[in-house]
Amino acid sequence: MNDELQRLITMYDRGHLSRRQLLQGLLGVGLGTSMVSSRSDALAAGGQRKPLFRAHTINHVTIHTADVSRSKAFYQSLTAGYDHFCLGVDDFDAPRALAVLKSAMPEAQSSLEFGDQVYLRDPDGVRVQLADVKYKRG
Repeated sequence: MNDELQRLITMYDRGHLSRRQLLQGLLGVGLGTSMVSSRSDALAAGGQRKPLFRAHTINHVTIHTADVSRSKAFYQSLTAGYDHFCLGVDDFDAPRALAVLKSAMPEAQSSLEFGDQVYLRDPDGVRVQLADVKYKRG
């Protein structure tokens, strides 16, 4: 994983990645690790869990910062501390997704916002947004 992080940072420093692309890559590295762990746990429990949704993209990650250079240094050393991230889901129906989440994951505190987006909390309290794959933050 450290090699992948270094590769992303080098590409960013050389101007081959935008800040958004860097953050998506960092998040992907972090999600990849947790997905492997979750899949292993599911298989160890005697079966493979079917995902509730098929996300097509990581739509965006929002980071609030008062000091860009400090944040850059931080993200060069660690991938964490983001406000939320959005998964773009194919054929997304927000009210239906909310109902599925409230039934399957009541502890996630799911809510419908703006009529077309669903927000929930992961086990660590990180806010996760689900939206249509075509959603563009306005």
